[in-house]
Parts: sequence; C-alpha cells; structure tokens
Amino acid sequence: MSAAASSANSGTGQPQWYAQRRPHGSSGTGQPSPQALDGIRVLELGVLVASPLVGSILADFGADVIKIEEPRVGDPMRWLYPKNGTGLFFKIEGRNKRCVTLDLRKPRGQEILRDLVKVSDVLVENFTPGVMEKWGLGWEELHRLNPRLVMCRVSGWGQDGPYSDRKAYGRVAEAFSGFAWLNGDPNGPPMHSAMSLGDTAASVWAVIGVLMALYHRDVLGGEGQCIDLGLWEGLFRQIEQHIIVFDQLGRNLMRQGQRNPGVPYVGSFETKDGRYFSFSQVTPKTIAGFLKALGIDQDTRFNTFRAAQENIDELYEYLTSWIGSRTLEEVWTAFCAHGAAGGPVMSAKELCADPHVQAREMIVTLDDPELGRVSMQGIVPKLSHTPGTVRHAGLPMGASNEEVFCGLLGMGRRRCRSWRRRVSLPSPLGQRLMSGEAAKRARVCRRGLRPLRQ
Repeated sequence: MSAAASSANSGTGQPQWYAQRRPHGSSGTGQPSPQALDGIRVLELGVLVASPLVGSILADFGADVIKIEEPRVGDPMRWLYPKNGTGLFFKIEGRNKRCVTLDLRKPRGQEILRDLVKVSDVLVENFTPGVMEKWGLGWEELHRLNPRLVMCRVSGWGQDGPYSDRKAYGRVAEAFSGFAWLNGDPNGPPMHSAMSLGDTAASVWAVIGVLMALYHRDVLGGEGQCIDLGLWEGLFRQIEQHIIVFDQLGRNLMRQGQRNPGVPYVGSFETKDGRYFSFSQVTPKTIAGFLKALGIDQDTRFNTFRAAQENIDELYEYLTSWIGSRTLEEVWTAFCAHGAAGGPVMSAKELCADPHVQAREMIVTLDDPELGRVSMQGIVPKLSHTPGTVRHAGLPMGASNEEVFCGLLGMGRRRCRSWRRRVSLPSPLGQRLMSGEAAKRARVCRRGLRPLRQ
C-alpha cells in the first residue's frame, strides 16, 4: 500500500488528497478513470532535466508528484524559451505536477520536507552528492523517517567513486558515456546531440529503478530503498556493443557518420524536394525489398553484403543519384511497395502536421492559464487499461502551496496565507533569459516584495 493510500479516509477508502486531483478522463461513472500509479505520491527535488523528467513520466501515469522549488528562484527551466515571461520548457517538464516552494537551506523548510516524506512513497533528487546530507536529509535520515520511502538519486557521476563530487550535466554525460566519441563524421571531432540526451536517458533508467523498487516494496513485501544513478550511466548502458567489442576484439569503435561498415544498406540522403530520407535494412526480407525498390537486385556490385561493402562508395553514389532525383513521397512509396524500411527526417513543424503523429495522439493540445492553447508531446507508452493523460501544463511557482501545506499537512490557515502572499518571481538568471519587457516588469515587482521567512 502506498503512503498516500495509507492516509485514506475511512468513509471513502480513498486517499485524503484524491478528491483534489484533476480527473484523468471519463470512466462512465463520473469518477476519475484509474491510472497505473494512482495512490503513489512523489516528492520531486532538484532542477533542470534529470530529476524533473522522472517526475514528469510518473505524473503522466497518475502519480501525485509534488515539485519542490526554492522560493523566488525556482527551477531554471521556468525561464528557458520564454514567451511573455513564461518559460515554455517548464510547461511540458512541469506538467501534471503540484508546485510548492520550500527553502531547504532553512531549518523550517527541512522540517516541512520531513513531514512530507512521512506521507510520500518516492523522493527524487539530482543534487551533487552530499548536499542532501548537509541539509540533514540524507538517505539514512529519510529512511528512518519513512522505511517505505524509495529515494532516487540522479547525480552527474553517481554517489561514490573518485569523480562523485565533480559537476556534470547532460553534455558531459554524452562525452563520458562514449556517445560523443561514436557520434559524428569519421574525419571530424566527436559530436554532441542537440537535446539533453544524457539527462533524458538517465531519467528513463531512473523511472525503471523507481518502478522496480516499488514492486519490491509493494508486491514482494520489502522496504523502501535508495536508487543511485550517474547521468552518464544511462547512455553508457544503451550503447550496447562498444565495451564487449573492445574487450573481445581489441577494437575501439569509431565514428561512422552516415555509414555503418558492418551494414552497408543504411544511410540518409537528400530528396529532390529538399527533404531527407533515412533508411536501414538489416534482415534478408527488408534487404531484398530495398534492392528491388532501387532496381539493383540483379546488380552483382550491390546485391550481397560482401559485394556492397566492397563497393560502398559506388553504392552511395548510386543512392545519392537515385534518391536525389525523386521527391520524398516517391522514395517512401517505392520503399513501402517493396517492404523496405525507411522514413523521412522530420522537423517539429513537419511533426505537428503529420497524420500519423495525430492518429497516435502523440501531440496533445490543452488550455493553459498563462499561454492559452498549448501543444506538447503526448503520453509514452500507451497502456490499454490504465492509460496516462496530460491533465495540465506546468503550474506557476508555488501554485500548490496552500493545497499541499494546509490540505495535505494540515497547517493552520494563517500560516498558509503567508505562503499565498509569495509572488512567483524569476531569479536574476531567469530575468536575463526572459524578454526585456517581461524582465523589466519582474524587477519592478521584486523591488516591492518583502521576502518572507520559512
């Protein structure tokens, strides 16, 4: 049983906070339809991507995620890609969460967090190792307060090891994991991705860890446990071949660019209409379809793996000419007609207009008080009986203070009113990232705000 469920009302059997949650969809009875993680309460500490994405995925499937931010500073994601002073990055990363402010550097903030830990199932944080211990909120203390708590710690290098006290973000994780070494042109330098790949890969592995720990606790009858994950370790595990190949063959795999020396029937080429088409054939059936689609199934230079590898330059010249003389639609139609695997390289603009993306509900649109109508990625993965939902975009900083501190923890109304007086203002860093007019308004408001103690 979850910590949230253990505080259920005797009359309804539901957690006390259940009625406060937004509906997940119609169940035909007027009640919220069930989700896979209903009844699980998660405390999300930390900033930027790794810890928040863990919370976001869990929240998509019904977990009651309470995001805790430093008052008047908040998560830097709130100020990235600003529109009229509202950060767009946070709208997706903060979706489905309740947002509260606590100063964990102060004894009062630490005391309140301990109270929240007692009624929660999971705590996720991505601080440098030792920070939580400095605040008196390390694993041993939190486990003593709530032996059923699952604590997920995502840090740059992991909680131990000679590098554990060093700083690292997603790009450093790409470098150290081996990803950047393998990515890019063979004659060029190592290349990074254009997204927070180190953070997002680690986040997915962290979610797996949380779910395994909850299974061990709730199904196998165990206690809560601590999950330790370095940012680089997710990508390191996902690059499956490079360590065993070096260990057994002594080969240090190198960057390949568009080519794959072991599989000649892969690539990405520009079409006649300026789009790019990417393909990869690795089974006999798709290889046969690929060769027929291009009209080279009888060409002895290309119709076997060995021949194609020996004549790889000629094959790529042929592919450049064949694909370059056809539109994207013509190329894809030919591939599909012969059962070859391939597809277009898509931009955000193209994804938003694509019928398959729409049919799969991979982009959802909802109303937001700050932005109006806003679209973002849909739910991944899709569950048949307990599907996830996007109930709301990221809330303003401290929007749930009264709901959590008074409703969940039972603090007095006078104390809660003091939290309601807190104005959600960007930090100086946030002001620099905002548009000029929005930052000016924030500075004016800041001068008139007297800080409140916690």
